[in-house]
Amino acid sequence: MSAAPPLANASTPRPTPLRAVAGPASAPPRSERVTRIREDLLAAPYRLCTQKAERITEWFRANGVRPPLADAIARVHWSLARRAIARNLGSGAPQSRLAIAANATLQRLYLWCEAARRREPPIAEHAHALAYLLERAPLRIHEHELLVGNASSQRIGAPIHPDYGGLLLLPELATLARRPVNPLEVDDAQRRTLEREIFPYWFSRSVLARAPLLARDPQLANTLVAGRRYVLTQFAGISHVTPDYASVVREGFEGILARVRAARGEAAGRDAAAFYDAAEIAARAAIAFGERWRRHCLDEAAREPRSARAAELHAMAEAFAQVPARPARSFREALQSIVTAHVLVHQESFQHGVSFGRLDQLLDPYYQRDRAAGILSREEAVELLACFLAKAAELLPLFNAMATEYFSGLSSASGITLGGTGPDGRDATNDTSFLFLDAYDQLRLRQPNLHLRVHPASDPRLLARAHEVVKAGGGMPAFFNDEAIAPALERAGVAPADARDYAIVGCVEWGVPRKSFPAAGAAFVSLPAALDAALRRAPAPATIGDVADAFVAELERTVAEAAHGNDAIERAHALHRPTPLLSLLVEGCVESGVEVNAGGARYGTTGMQGVGLADVADSLAALEQVVFEERRLSYAALLRALDDDFAGDPALAQWLAQRVAKYGCDRGRSERWARFAADRWCEIVSRHRNPRGGRYLPGFWTMTTHVGFGRRLGALPSGRRRGEPLADGISPANGADRDGPTASMLAAVRATSDGVANGLCLNEKIDPWMVQGDGGTELLVALTRGYFAAGGMQVQYNVVDPAVLLDAKAHPERHRDLVVRISGYSAYFCDLTPEMQDDIIARTLHGAAAPPPGCQAGAP
Repeated sequence: MSAAPPLANASTPRPTPLRAVAGPASAPPRSERVTRIREDLLAAPYRLCTQKAERITEWFRANGVRPPLADAIARVHWSLARRAIARNLGSGAPQSRLAIAANATLQRLYLWCEAARRREPPIAEHAHALAYLLERAPLRIHEHELLVGNASSQRIGAPIHPDYGGLLLLPELATLARRPVNPLEVDDAQRRTLEREIFPYWFSRSVLARAPLLARDPQLANTLVAGRRYVLTQFAGISHVTPDYASVVREGFEGILARVRAARGEAAGRDAAAFYDAAEIAARAAIAFGERWRRHCLDEAAREPRSARAAELHAMAEAFAQVPARPARSFREALQSIVTAHVLVHQESFQHGVSFGRLDQLLDPYYQRDRAAGILSREEAVELLACFLAKAAELLPLFNAMATEYFSGLSSASGITLGGTGPDGRDATNDTSFLFLDAYDQLRLRQPNLHLRVHPASDPRLLARAHEVVKAGGGMPAFFNDEAIAPALERAGVAPADARDYAIVGCVEWGVPRKSFPAAGAAFVSLPAALDAALRRAPAPATIGDVADAFVAELERTVAEAAHGNDAIERAHALHRPTPLLSLLVEGCVESGVEVNAGGARYGTTGMQGVGLADVADSLAALEQVVFEERRLSYAALLRALDDDFAGDPALAQWLAQRVAKYGCDRGRSERWARFAADRWCEIVSRHRNPRGGRYLPGFWTMTTHVGFGRRLGALPSGRRRGEPLADGISPANGADRDGPTASMLAAVRATSDGVANGLCLNEKIDPWMVQGDGGTELLVALTRGYFAAGGMQVQYNVVDPAVLLDAKAHPERHRDLVVRISGYSAYFCDLTPEMQDDIIARTLHGAAAPPPGCQAGAP
């Protein structure tokens, strides 16, 4: 294996001296084991998993609050409302006021009866239910893997969570296996169990049922099926957190349990006592779960006829004899401890965006120790990391048809953060930073997300290797600017030392590992929908300022409504669906005796995303230029054109789209409006506080909500036609960034508000010929470096041939492993909705024009 290249030149900022960090110029060949695991995962069907739903329903039926009158009310409610709600969820039509009132009355009666007969607090019930589940959850060891753990009974499984928002699948159970996008195999026995036992039991008991009663506006129930102005996600679970896996690795659950018992002695009050009781139950259940795994590995080893595989199974059992109960002693044990903790968190609750934090910093001491002891080679470490990444690729989120529009691609959005700086501000690159890149390069599945923190003194070898990995496709890693993000977190109230230790949560969101509960994906708001409503509320504005004022007023109303709805959901979690095990893994909870959903975390924020910033900027620029300055068109005439989608004047739509200044290729009007809209968005969101006492933090990232919102929105003054996707993240609208990646990057810098605190996403699509060879790598690194030097926060690259995308859409069977970057996460192209596939294809391709002579592929 060749040594890492030397630093480029003396003027390059020098990283902190490293102990012979071995960053290879390219990855070692894929091992046979990794090849087999990759093939198995790509071939595995997507299946519904009902193991958690069945076990927790069993426990609550036998042990939960079940006063006869409450049970009778729940049964009546289910029988009266199930068909109407199924129609409502399936068609997207809102419930009538009468139906909402009737549901609320029955729900209140149920809750009154439940409260009158409750024997234990909800946190104790859910701790016992988790322990019951962990005692009975099936354990799966798949061929070739060296690390084990499964949060699903399937190789690729989508667990259903009836205690949260699982009821949303009610209208689709019969067709789930046949739906055109993201079908999931489900057998008849699962369907019958869900319809006859699980859904009826949870119909009145889930977060989905309880949250609307905690809202001032009972119309919150209709938010689920509207999706035009905003989308709230936390009916399904708060999620989006970076748990304290470091404590599991360094202390084990026995050490965590000792801290719980020590803290209990200093606590007072009934709520704190209930918390510590539940925390102890959860910690003991985690320890017992590891022991179950140890025995299972020994049983499998005894049955295994192949001596080599039997030895591997014995090694797994040996690891479980130590972890997760006690501190890890080796690289393998540290990885197995993290995998097990990750499984435990996902068994407890629906968790989307649960991330691993800065794993190169956590794991490198174990790697160095094992290398020095001669018990681990570099190649073995890469293979173990590939097995680790494969475990994170096994879990799918379960979305209904509408949610699939907004969150297409089936990403669980678990993230791993590499690089960055250490506590002393010096470069933190280490050997394990390179090992992760090599492992991903061998495996190349759609998840987990890889994120690389960059700063002026980042090791040039790490940047070169990371950009080489990006060039091969898949959009990973994404790049984040320490010098922009850490100060932004400080402005949002994070202590400087914690801000410097940030990690990426889920897609592109920022969080403090171990200490924050950021609820970063709580809400997505369509900014152009607010502008569209404002245009109708301002029938005869005298100036563009009047339009802007109307837009801001509409945005204030929308954000207040979305925040209020989300607050009701968060209160429902705190009151009725606590997570005692996760609370063990978020700093502040054990110390305070307060559960994480109730505000126990050091930082307890909520994230709200603005979608379609570029569309608002382009539309305000068009109004200013065409209506108020050049007076080519009256305001009323423009509204009429929008109402009929430019059907009477298609040339006007074309002229607006092509001749009026656009964000991404104009340093004047459109960028000024983009910054105006971004500043107002951040100001408005930041005024709100959540029930946990934390701030609402504004961001600009979309997943695929820009497609869902766009489908429900009419034409815009920018020339965008009805139903077309909105712009994603902080990127220009499709086709608008005609002046190349540098122009769109600088536009993003100028548009980024100082108030951004929940992350943003800039997509750049690059033709492979533009970045081929070492020169192409240097070009891509320079592009990232230049953007960050100008103040950019985040960038991700899709390096992909458009002909491949077109062929993949026409012949998906040929491209099952084609990974593309969406908005903060990667997905298999074939798992996307047709609309999202078209959006990926339509994004401007920089370098797509025929290369100049001498630059064709393969030319020197």
